[in-house]
Amino acid sequence: MSAFSPATADHVQKSLDVLKRRNAGQKPLTNYFFQCLNNVSNLRMFESATSLCFLHDEWDFSRLYLYTVDLANLQDELGGLTWPPIVVTDWLSKNGPEPMDSFLRNLGFHFHAIYDRIIYKNPRKECANNHVALADSSDRDAIHALLFRVFDKYADHIMSVEELGELIAKEQVILSRDGDQSIDGLVILPIKGENCNFNFLYNCGGPSNLARILGNFYGVLNERGVKTGFSWVRRTRPLVLRLHESCGWKRDGFTDYIYLR
Repeated sequence: MSAFSPATADHVQKSLDVLKRRNAGQKPLTNYFFQCLNNVSNLRMFESATSLCFLHDEWDFSRLYLYTVDLANLQDELGGLTWPPIVVTDWLSKNGPEPMDSFLRNLGFHFHAIYDRIIYKNPRKECANNHVALADSSDRDAIHALLFRVFDKYADHIMSVEELGELIAKEQVILSRDGDQSIDGLVILPIKGENCNFNFLYNCGGPSNLARILGNFYGVLNERGVKTGFSWVRRTRPLVLRLHESCGWKRDGFTDYIYLR
């Protein structure tokens, strides 16, 4: 059987450019939206006249991206490849999971989770309280371990320790602590310009602690001039969605369908 071939980020981009030129005028199907590939581990790819697929290692699994103008032919091509033990892929759509659902199931994938995208404009005019706590470098490893304990490594795109350290250095991780100084709440909020990704929300300190950490989150947004935000909410967590909606967030129709093989 054939296998995915070792590649570099530059190689993938050049192959994608050639594929687009060769198939100009044809509508592609893709789940690759210029996600950064420069620092990923074990990048490898498969290409044909009508398709490009590539994957890289992420924790103990591989993440798959594809770009094709001939889905039926790609299914035949991928069916003859050797696959890593665990592969995860996302399909972002406003129109449901087809045709990708049938395609992926025929390749041995099964449905894992659904996330709905929510957006936010004009943050609430709140100020962070005097007790707002920002993470520092000494918190990095404890926060990273907490993310793996609480969230879904396959679906929630947990960042690397190094990326988390960069966010902490930029003061983009808010914490709350209990009486023993253990972390009982956090928000990770990567900020780019006037936009924020409400990345992770965790609370085990009760309703009052949740209100306090959310107040600090909106206060930080105002202090830093953030105008818009986006986040993803797992469809099996309706209470989390209602919480965000009560603060002015709205679903925009985009859904992320996540599959596992």
